[in-house]
Amino acid sequence: MCGKVMGFTVCVLLVLIGSPAAAQIPAEVLRLGSDDSWNAVAQFENARLVPGWRGGMEVVLAEAQTALRDETDLLVTFDGVLQDQAGNYAVLQGEDLLVTVPAMNGGAAGFDGRNHIALRPGRESLFAPASQVQSFTIDLWFHPNRITEGAELLRWRGSMLEDGRPVLQELRLQIRDRRLHWVLDNLVARTGANGRPRMDGATLSARRTLIPRTWQHHQLRFDAFTGQLSYLVDQRTEAVTYLTSTGREDGTVHTLLFGVDTGEGLVVGRGVEGALDELRIMRTIPETARWTRFAGDPGSILTEPIDLGGSGAVVQEIITTEETPGRTGIRGFYRVADVVLSRDPADALDVSWTEIPQSGVIPYDPRAGRGRYLQLRFDLLADAARNDTPRLMDVEVGYLPALPPIPPRGVVGRPVPGGVLLEWNEAVGGDVAGYRVYLGEQPRRYTGTAAVASPIDAGSGTRLEITGLRPDVPYVFAIESYDRHGQISPLSPEVEVRAGRNVTQ
Repeated sequence: MCGKVMGFTVCVLLVLIGSPAAAQIPAEVLRLGSDDSWNAVAQFENARLVPGWRGGMEVVLAEAQTALRDETDLLVTFDGVLQDQAGNYAVLQGEDLLVTVPAMNGGAAGFDGRNHIALRPGRESLFAPASQVQSFTIDLWFHPNRITEGAELLRWRGSMLEDGRPVLQELRLQIRDRRLHWVLDNLVARTGANGRPRMDGATLSARRTLIPRTWQHHQLRFDAFTGQLSYLVDQRTEAVTYLTSTGREDGTVHTLLFGVDTGEGLVVGRGVEGALDELRIMRTIPETARWTRFAGDPGSILTEPIDLGGSGAVVQEIITTEETPGRTGIRGFYRVADVVLSRDPADALDVSWTEIPQSGVIPYDPRAGRGRYLQLRFDLLADAARNDTPRLMDVEVGYLPALPPIPPRGVVGRPVPGGVLLEWNEAVGGDVAGYRVYLGEQPRRYTGTAAVASPIDAGSGTRLEITGLRPDVPYVFAIESYDRHGQISPLSPEVEVRAGRNVTQ
C-alpha cells in the first residue's frame, strides 16, 4: 500500500527484523527520484538533475564549465538563454531551440531536422570581412538522435573578388557517409602561377562514423605559424593537413581569408536531428588538445533532514538504482538523529555520517541508529577519462516508524490513609522508560485536584502512592507509558478508587 506523505512516496510493508519484540511490525518505504521527485535534496555540489530513467530525473555530475577568456571569439553554452557570451555575434533566429537534455551544462540546442540557429558575425569576429586569419579553434559537442545525410552542424558563407570576379566561400561541418567532414571552400589564399593569389580549399574528414545518441566533442584547429589544419574527435586526431606550398611544415604558410558574409550569418544545425552544445571559437590554439566533459572533481547531493514521523524510527535499508560506467562510482552515507540543530543542511544533525553498506541493509543496533530525522548524502565520482558520469536514478529507504509503547496492564488501586495506592503490570517491549499517572474527580477528566496536579511522573516503578486527597471521595485514574525517545502510549483502562481516611479521622 503506497501514498504521498509530505511530497514523498511512502509504502507500507510487513517485515521481520532482528528484535523479537518488533517482529511483524509494518515498515514503510520512502522513495526519492525516478518517477518521484528529488525535492528532499537541499544541496547540489558539482552535480545536477537530467531527464533519464523511466521518465524521471537522474542525478549526474555537472559538466566542466567553458571559461570565457580574452581569446574567445564566440561562446554559446545554450544554458537557459541563446546568446554569444563574448559579444561578437548577434542572434538572428533560433531562440526557441533551447532544450533540457543530458548535455554539458544543463541545456543544449535541440534540432528536429527542420529548424536551425543563425548568428550574425560582428566586426570584431573571426569572420569579419577582409581580415587575415590568425590561429583559431572551433569546437562543439554533438549528440545525434538520427544521422541525417547532408546535415550541416555549422556553416558560414561569404564571397570575395578573385581577379575581379566574385568567388563563393564556405566553411562547413557536414555529415556525409555517416561521418563528419570539415570543408573549407575558397578560403585558402595560395600564390598562383602568375604570382597573384588564388583562392583554394581543403577538406578534413573523420575516420570514424558517428554514433547515434552519444555525445562527442569535435574540434577544428588552425596553427597560423606552421600552417597545420587538424580535426580532432574526443581529443583524438582524425585528420591533418598543412596549408603550405608542399603540404608539409616548411615555413610557407598560406593565408586564410574571409570575405563578405552573404547575410545568412553563422548557421548552426541545419538539417540536424539531435542536439548541439558548447559551441566555441577561440582566436588561439589551446595549450593541450584534451577536452573532457567533466573536470574530474567529485560531485555530491545532500538531503534536508527527512522527518520519519517520530523519535525512535529505525532505518533498515537504503537501496539505490544507479549506473557507474567505466571507473566512475557512487558512495552513499546516512545519519539519523532526534533533533535538528541548524537550518544549514551540512550542520543540521549533530551525528557522524555512516557509509551505506554495499548491500544496502543497515545492521540492526538496539542502542543506536534510531531517530526522527534522516539525512542522506551521495558522492558522485568521475574517472580518469572524465567523459562519463555515474547516474543515481532513485533511492528507496525502508524504515520502521516510531511506534508508541504499549500502555500498562492490570492497573488496580486501593485506599490508603489520606490517599490511594496504585499498582500495575510493567509494560513489556519497546524502550519504556517510565509511567505517568493521570487523575481527576470525574470519568475521563484528568484535571487533577486543588492539592494534586495531574499527571504525576511515577518514574520507572510500577506502584505509586498518592496522598493529599479528600477522604471517602472517589477519584479516577489512568496511566500511560513513555519511552526514551519521547513517545507515549495510549492511556490504560480507567480505574476508580475512593480515597482512604487518615488514622486520626
